[in-house]
Amino acid sequence: MSNDERKLNFKKWLDLLQQETWQLELLISGFAIFGLVQSFEPIELAHLKAIANEKLINQRLFSLLQGCVSILTMVLILHVILRGVWIGAVGLRYVSGDIDFDDLKYSQKFTSFLEKKVGPFDRYIERLENICSSLFALAFLMLFFYLSIFIFSFIYIAALNILYSIDSIPNDKKIIINAVVQLFLGIFTIIYFIDFITGGILKKNRLVAKVYFPIYRFFGFLTLAFLYRPLLYNFLDQKRGKWIALFTLPVLLIFSVFVGTFEKPKSNYILENQSTSSVYANKLNYEDQMLKDTDMVDYASISSMVIDKPYVSLFIAYNNFKEDAVFWYDSILAPKQDKRKFSFNLSKFASANPLQTLEPDSVTLSKQVNYLKVLNELYEIRIDSTAYGHEFVFTTNKNDRLGFKTILDLKYLERGKHALHIVGPQMEENQFMIDTTRTIPFWYFPD
Repeated sequence: MSNDERKLNFKKWLDLLQQETWQLELLISGFAIFGLVQSFEPIELAHLKAIANEKLINQRLFSLLQGCVSILTMVLILHVILRGVWIGAVGLRYVSGDIDFDDLKYSQKFTSFLEKKVGPFDRYIERLENICSSLFALAFLMLFFYLSIFIFSFIYIAALNILYSIDSIPNDKKIIINAVVQLFLGIFTIIYFIDFITGGILKKNRLVAKVYFPIYRFFGFLTLAFLYRPLLYNFLDQKRGKWIALFTLPVLLIFSVFVGTFEKPKSNYILENQSTSSVYANKLNYEDQMLKDTDMVDYASISSMVIDKPYVSLFIAYNNFKEDAVFWYDSILAPKQDKRKFSFNLSKFASANPLQTLEPDSVTLSKQVNYLKVLNELYEIRIDSTAYGHEFVFTTNKNDRLGFKTILDLKYLERGKHALHIVGPQMEENQFMIDTTRTIPFWYFPD
């Protein structure tokens, strides 16, 4: 068989296939919507963990994933709804054929208006078909766009981290280099975005196209444009597809913002989800109240709001600020080179068992002991007005949140309501200050 015959047969096969794509569209949309809905909570949990553990790249990744999943789900649900209307219209056409305006016996004014605006029923079905197919293609085109944004962000953050890890470059020069890079990237991004939303207006003028071409190639390389470029230009060369994209995306974004911000306060005085204090008990400060995986500790937590044992566990979540406070309190512990930066940890691949625990050497263990000694001096734990002895250890909670934990002896505490005060470092006017950082109310009724 010659190449021309193969091409002709392939074209016939594609022409036949595109007439039956609605079945595949509904099948894929159904599976995709189910999978996207199921992924909401795991992605939210991973995003919250990244925020809690101050993992910048993971924060950016899961934040983009949340936006991608939300928009994709809304576009696919809209596609399924319109495709359902299309199927209903095709079925109705089989039963009743075209619209007969004469049988309606309306006045001439309304008959003329409806014949002009509504037109033949087949045209309505054709419009629905075009909209549904365009929405389906748009959903997966957007998936590639979000992937491109993440790749671009990842490369920028990685390059920035490499820059700040070079000790031979002074910090003031690093700031200048970063500012210059951000300026040029910002300008180029705006130019690239303008060209995209206008359907390639910068590619039409010969002189402008020469200047813009290197920017286009640069962003195309960074965002892996070869994966979606054919789909994009096939989408943009039809006016209907372009208008569907320009109309659908802003409407969905406005709708999501409107739904997310529209609310009716329950009280004039009580704020929902406010920080725990002597008058408000937030569930994120009580371990037995955090029932969902997405419930993350708010600064600190105790075992329960009602304590029936002669002791209570206290967990204080770790963040970089707390470690900076330790170095501020005891500068001897401050390392010569801060390890809290992005790097490739090849030792993770050295072990066949990824769950294998690490055994610190004697030097590391000694530093950890000194670290905890400073931490115990840095924080004071009070119940009401009485200071309680405590001894922290490093640990992680059920959501893999790194932190410090101690057990407080309540043997001599009176029954009733009490307030646990955590007195520790906080930042005021760019200076460390020691003050009450959190107050957690609880009730003590021992067995």
